[in-house]
This record gives sequence, structure tokens and C-alpha cells, in this order.
Amino acid sequence: MAERVGSRAMTFGAGGARSRRIERDEAADASRFFARIAYAVLGLGAPVGVVIHPLALFVIFPIGVALILMSAILEGPAGLIDRVLRAFRIPAFVALIAGLGWAMLSVLWTPYPVSAAQHALKLALLIAATLLAVAAPRDNARATDLYLFPIGVVFGMATMAAMGLAHILTGAVNEATLGSGAVALAVLLFPALGGLTARGRNGYARLLLILALVFAYIDGYAPLTVALFAGYLALSFAISDMRRTARELAWGAAAVVLLSPLIPAIAPTVSAWIFHAKLASLPPPYAPLSVAADIFTHHKLRLITGHGFETVSRGVRAAILPPQTPTALAFTVWYELGVIGALVAATGLWFAFRDIGNAPARLAPYMAAGLTAVVALAFLNVDFNDMTAMTLIAVAVIATDVAARSQYRTTRPSAAILANL
Repeated sequence: MAERVGSRAMTFGAGGARSRRIERDEAADASRFFARIAYAVLGLGAPVGVVIHPLALFVIFPIGVALILMSAILEGPAGLIDRVLRAFRIPAFVALIAGLGWAMLSVLWTPYPVSAAQHALKLALLIAATLLAVAAPRDNARATDLYLFPIGVVFGMATMAAMGLAHILTGAVNEATLGSGAVALAVLLFPALGGLTARGRNGYARLLLILALVFAYIDGYAPLTVALFAGYLALSFAISDMRRTARELAWGAAAVVLLSPLIPAIAPTVSAWIFHAKLASLPPPYAPLSVAADIFTHHKLRLITGHGFETVSRGVRAAILPPQTPTALAFTVWYELGVIGALVAATGLWFAFRDIGNAPARLAPYMAAGLTAVVALAFLNVDFNDMTAMTLIAVAVIATDVAARSQYRTTRPSAAILANL
């Protein structure tokens, strides 16, 4: 009798363990399913959505992040808080938070406190969502998840070509969406290339790079061409010597940010010497330089603290600033946040480029190239104020995280190394 009871208990125990194992397997399958959908939404939807409608990206991104978090919850979010807090030990991420804090503080003296506070809140939510998206997953990424981002870049180029052809046929040109699509290509290309290389798909990576360069030449959008060329140069140097390239890019990027006001300061003198004319009378991009020179020299003391967050975009709309005021991020950082903001930005870039050398060997050159392309866009007349470019950078960070987690038998780098971006 006792033997029968004992065997029945053992049977029930084995059945309970089997039931728990089945539940775990079902939860893991559901987690992988939601992760696949999330990366499809971000990888395929982001480069296509910005071309189709200007607001599509702001619907796609939160849905993708929410699905990533749902996948992590089903998997079991053990250690999530530790992975999130680990990012605050990264100097570049601390510099990013410090820059956001200074922008929030500048609300006290900006002429547009309400819109500045709203913009700062949007940036804070974007940073928090991106950090959660790279910190929540625990397991290695599947190759099929990784390939969604290169496919999305190809789909984005195809959508831009179709939209451009439609504009030619109908005569209704929407430069804003095509410009956003070009920024998406410049920001997302190198993370996609890094993902292909991380999985050993070097042939596909070269094919995608050549296709993007040809597309940029045909498209004729100058910021896209310059950003891709800058990223390609950084990539070629990084592949040969990653450590040295990271060090030189760190110093170069920091110096360019700090010395950028010298460009409009000496531009009028150079124009008089070379063109024998005033900057304001020359075609773009010389006319915005003239406006920048006048603005910088008008209130020299305000260069220390800046005029306050959101001053440039709102000032142009209110006709307080001239219509040809530059919208480049490098200019707005100096004008709105002053020397302090520029120092924080230069410090963050220095740490970001320097620490990229610690990333996985296959992926590090493409991270350097991607960050170089973003820095190049910051010095061009690309509007970072409408959050489109910033959200695309967040998608690029998530794509890079997926590429890093796709390399098996390596230390998981999420929220520790990739937070540098």
C-alpha cells in the first residue's frame, strides 16, 4: 500500500515538473514571438513609415518598445533593474543625462518655457524607452530578428524611390518625407551593416553598402551623401585599426563641437577675401552662416548659458529670428545651451567614441561609422527639433543591441556598452 502511494506521488511530482516545463516552453515561445513582431515593427516599419507619413514613426516606435517589454516580461525580467542601473556607470550615458538636465534647467530662462518643457519631456521619455528596450531582453537575439533591420533599410530605399517616382508623375513633391527617409537611411544603414557582419554575412553587407551609396548618388540629397561618406571613411579606418580610430574620432568629434562657433565667426572675413561679397548676398549654405555670425556676436555673454531650450525653432516661427537661421544641431546646442551645453556634448562624444573600442570586434567599426554619420548630420542643415531624427537614432541603438546579442558565446553588452550611443 505504501509503495503504491509513493509511486503515485512520484508520478504526480513528475507530472507537475513536466507541466511546469511545458508552461516555461510556451512562455519562451510567446516571448520569442513578441520579440520577432517588435523587431519587425521597428526594423521594417521605421524606415518605411517616415517616408509614408511624418507621424508614422511616433506610432511605430512606442508599439515596438512595448512589444519588447512584453516579450521580456513573458521571458522573466530577472535582473532588469541591475541592467538599467548599469547604464548609469557609463560616462557617455551620464553625459547624455547631464545634457538633458541642463536643457531642463534652461527652461527657467528660455522665452518659451512651455514648449521647452514639453520637448525636454519627450527627450526624457525617448531615452527611457530606448534604455528599457536594450536592457529588458536577456537571451541572445535570433538571426531572423537581426535580418529584419537590413531588410527594412532596403524597403526604405524602395519606398523612397516609389514616392519620388510618384512625385514626378503627379507633380506634388513632399520634400519633408523624402528628407526624413534620407535621414533614416543615413542613421540606420551602418547598424544594419554591422548586424550582417556580426553574423558573417559580409557579402550581403558589401552589397547593401554599395546599393546605399548608389541610391544616395541618385537621390542627390546632400546631407545623406555627406553622412554616408563620413561614415564610410570612419568604417574604412576602423576596420584597419579600431583602437586608434576610436581615439582619433573621440578627440576629433569633441574638438569640432567645441570649435564650431569659429566657423560663422571667421566666415564673413573669408567671404570678403575670396568672394569679395557679404555672406548674406551669397546663395545657401553661405546665407545661414551670415545669420549665425550675427546671432553669435549679438549677445556674447549669452554664449555661456545659452538663450534657453527650444529658442531657435520657436524664434524662427515667431519671426524673432531670421528665416535663414541654421537648424543644424551643432548650432542649436551652442545657441540654446551655450558653452556649458557644448562642453557636455563634447564630453559625451569623447567618451562614446572612446568606449566603442570595447564593443564586440566585428561590430565596433560599424558602431563607429554609425556614430560618425550621426555627428555629420548634426553639422548639416537637418532639423533635429521635430524628434524624427532622435527617434531614428533610438531605433539604430536598438538595432545595434540586437546585432550585439546575435553573437553567441559573448558577454551580453546591452545597456553597458551600447548606452554610449
